[in-house]
Amino acid sequence: MTTKAQFDEAAQRLLGEEKYANLLKSGYSRPDFCREIAQDAFVDNLLCPPTKLDDLDRVRRVANRLWKGDGVTGLDD
Repeated sequence: MTTKAQFDEAAQRLLGEEKYANLLKSGYSRPDFCREIAQDAFVDNLLCPPTKLDDLDRVRRVANRLWKGDGVTGLDD
């Protein structure tokens, strides 16, 4: 199971510190981050940290649960 901290760290690495911080200040929720990451991946605007594939897999699993499951993130505290 993914923790909230693990998800947040993955999202920050993929989006970059500045974009992540700006979105967080704008009131983005974890589902919003999933959509933003999916959009950036589609248009190839994600950063490429060494952990990119692991980070994308982590975010993908959370997004899958949100969009195809019961609508909750399923993240552990």
